[in-house]
Amino acid sequence: MARSADAQSDQRGRLEGRVTDSVHTRPLAGAHVVALAANARLDTPRSASTDSLGRYRIDSLRPGRYLVGLESALLDSLEITLSPREVTVADGAVATADLALPPAAKLRSAVCSGATLPADRGVLYGHVVDAGTEAPLAGAVVTVAWRELTVDRTTLRSESNLRTTSAKADSAGWYRVCGVPTGTWLSFLLQHRGHSGMPVRAIVDDSLGIAIRHLSLDMAGPVDDTVATTSPATAAAAASGTARLTGVIRGPTGQPLSSAEVWVMGTNASTRSDESGHFTLGELPAGTQVVGVRRVGYSPTEASFELRNNATVNGNVRMERVVILDSVRVVAMRSRYKEFERRRKLGGGRFIGPDEMEWYERYPLMSDVLRMLGYTIVGDGMFATAVGGQGASFGVSCTPNVVVNGVPFRSINDVSPRNVGAIAIGGRFATVPIEYDTGCGVVEIWTKR
Repeated sequence: MARSADAQSDQRGRLEGRVTDSVHTRPLAGAHVVALAANARLDTPRSASTDSLGRYRIDSLRPGRYLVGLESALLDSLEITLSPREVTVADGAVATADLALPPAAKLRSAVCSGATLPADRGVLYGHVVDAGTEAPLAGAVVTVAWRELTVDRTTLRSESNLRTTSAKADSAGWYRVCGVPTGTWLSFLLQHRGHSGMPVRAIVDDSLGIAIRHLSLDMAGPVDDTVATTSPATAAAAASGTARLTGVIRGPTGQPLSSAEVWVMGTNASTRSDESGHFTLGELPAGTQVVGVRRVGYSPTEASFELRNNATVNGNVRMERVVILDSVRVVAMRSRYKEFERRRKLGGGRFIGPDEMEWYERYPLMSDVLRMLGYTIVGDGMFATAVGGQGASFGVSCTPNVVVNGVPFRSINDVSPRNVGAIAIGGRFATVPIEYDTGCGVVEIWTKR
């Protein structure tokens, strides 16, 4: 049988090059490079993946013009397609085509429909669906809140201002919140037709400036029309379902961690990991749920998972080790909370020491603790604020200045009750530093060291 003309020709070309990650200025490993003959619609695309140095190589290409494109997990997640390059491959020759992931500024602009964002501003971007049907939640609202610290140039006093913004999901369920700050904690909440999810926290990375967070909401659950007035106990009892979460708690090197406490925020579900690090939680609500983990010797950790009713989701959590000094001899002792002890001696307020704080550690948020201490809490979850309490002198209802480890104007939920060692609550005329007194009382918090 006669061989085809293509088979008779031994002259083939080669395409090679490097792919660069322009966001982090380093080679891009694991990228997918595709070459398609420009003049042959039915030709099968040829492809190769980049190695650890960003290099790729496609052998045995017939001579001709090729369209060379780049695919990566990041571009896929952002739903961004780069225009291919045209490269000519000659007989027995090597053609070179170096490719690059666009810079962070261009990626942010592409996600935000061409808008140009400052270097310290980024994008929160993702897809929202119904946890029961997986259908896109068109018109769902994602509300984002964060704290910005500003300094008055005249008085040199610092102020912490709560900033909020929101975005609606499009017809396909995609949302994008452009212009949020990078490098700071953002609290965001998904709401749709009277239903509300759990507040989730994330940081938009400084280098890329894009945080991708997909969310889901159980639309079959009860309508959340009493969020602001519901007590923590009532809310926890109402948050339940038929979803299950199982996984392994691991340390920084991947070793399983036993006896780690695991709980789902906003529910009564809690457990401890076994000797192999495994944990299982049942009767959980569907949708985006936040899991908290803590263990002695490790930093408390939060992770979010997408749960579904009548289904088991596998989710592992990695914890970071807290540095513990070995063989330390104590030659002198003093209070771990020196400033707290000094405030307590001066009097003029209410003081919650380390022993008493152990009782309050059962609450998921500091806003729950302040509610128990006499404050009125407005809002829910990470968005909650405190009013009244000892700062409401002479019938004035206002928000106290929350000071964490000497830093004023913080959000009450910036720290977890499990990490708080002592609290001092002072009224308008209590003995507190003058720079802290805004006329609405002061809540000073010292974290465990």
